[in-house]
Amino acid sequence: MAPASKTVLRRLILLVLTLLLLACQKHTAQSPDPSKPQQPPRPALSLIIHPYDNPSRLLAKFSPLASYLGEQLNLPVELVIARSYIDQIQRISSGQADLAYMGPTPFLRAQDHYLKHSQNKLIPLAAEVKQGRASYHSVIVVREDAPIAELADLSNRTLAFGAPHSFSSHYVPRVMLGNAGLSIEDLRDYAFLGRHERVALSVLHGDFDAGGINEDVARQYNERSPGLRVLSTSPPLPPHLIVARPGLEQKHVIALRSALISPTEDPAGFAQAMQALGGATRFTKPEMSRFQRARRVIATVESTPAELPQW
Repeated sequence: MAPASKTVLRRLILLVLTLLLLACQKHTAQSPDPSKPQQPPRPALSLIIHPYDNPSRLLAKFSPLASYLGEQLNLPVELVIARSYIDQIQRISSGQADLAYMGPTPFLRAQDHYLKHSQNKLIPLAAEVKQGRASYHSVIVVREDAPIAELADLSNRTLAFGAPHSFSSHYVPRVMLGNAGLSIEDLRDYAFLGRHERVALSVLHGDFDAGGINEDVARQYNERSPGLRVLSTSPPLPPHLIVARPGLEQKHVIALRSALISPTEDPAGFAQAMQALGGATRFTKPEMSRFQRARRVIATVESTPAELPQW
């Protein structure tokens, strides 16, 4: 064999040996040590939020809560922003999500429709407390400089709602209109815009004469000039809830209730989570009897379907 050929052959043999050595080292580095017990990956729980605000604000508000609950359970808790109210209802009802922050309408829709024939229902863990009250308000707002003095003045005007399944941005404003002697047929037009923020901005920009939103959202626009003016405020409404999916392990249910209602460990994490939700936010034991009024509100709005034509 020629000297040049021998040199090429030696180099090929050296390259093959080097590659085999690297492969063996990689396999050794990735192989588990049989002398050490291997921990299975911890299953993660999910906390799903309905899209009542823009995603960036929802992530900022609820990520600390997810982290705090995960620390208390010693399990990862992943935050999920639902695509829609219905998406949230479907996923928590079917067990595709483990925990949910829900308003009255989505909670009752899940219990009374999606889980109507099920023995296992959603498990209420805690009720939200804001400003010392386990309730909140819906408001109908107009632009500050609008020539509208009372709800009756909305006749032949336009009104924006949030999502169709929103309690404070659809169902309650509909009842407020009814108490003022108006129905949506008396409006020139109306539309569902999805998020409360979109409703507020549409009124500020003059796209709609009025809008129905959560009172907390309305306060965010107090500093605008012109800002929003509250035309009418609802009575206190049942609070938002933290709920668990049907069949969540009892040990998790007990731990979550304790972490939300009577935290004894990690006060710094709890304080950070509450601060992100709103400085005066806390959680308390849910009073489910209060949701009967919400059921009546929903039934009132849904009890007047249009008369079907005869084809």
